[in-house]
Amino acid sequence: QLSQAEQSTAESRRNEIKEAIANRERALLPVYEQISVQFCELHDTPGRMQAVGVIRKQVDWSTSRTFFYWRLRRKLAEFDLRKKIIEASEVGRGVKSPTPLEASDMIKQWFMESPGMTEEKWEDDKIMLAWMGQNHAHLESKVIEYTKECVVQEVMQVMTAGGNTAKIGTRGIVEGISRAMTTMTQEEKESFKAMLGQTLQL
Repeated sequence: QLSQAEQSTAESRRNEIKEAIANRERALLPVYEQISVQFCELHDTPGRMQAVGVIRKQVDWSTSRTFFYWRLRRKLAEFDLRKKIIEASEVGRGVKSPTPLEASDMIKQWFMESPGMTEEKWEDDKIMLAWMGQNHAHLESKVIEYTKECVVQEVMQVMTAGGNTAKIGTRGIVEGISRAMTTMTQEEKESFKAMLGQTLQL
């Protein structure tokens, strides 16, 4: 009987402790909810994310479909152009290939050089996309010009390296031109000779 009484007392005590814990949890729950909300607001709310520079601006739900439609179209066109820029730099080792962000900065520079374009318009996806469409040929010529500049820098580095490196490199360039000319038609050879004579003022 004594043992049963002790067990009954222990069980009663355990139940009291459980009830006290449950009451304490219920009392603290509103406090922890408030803390968790504050914690989330410091990290994941649009206002906080914009404040720390993670996002540029908040997008209203009512206009989100239109916004992201134009943003996607703009980014696809922009990424295609910057891929061409990066590939253009791979013609030689003389120029370090730009990163995707650096290539985007080049596109932005070309945009800002256009009459009437501003920083605010750069952020407008419709205007940016329209500009790329209207200046397609001009942008293609910009990429070609950049490709040429990469080749120029490659040749410059080889021919101005000094010592045997410059001598061997220069001979290599001349030999490369000679071999390339064997694959040209007569018309292409004449055109190349004329261009070479005009550029070097021979």
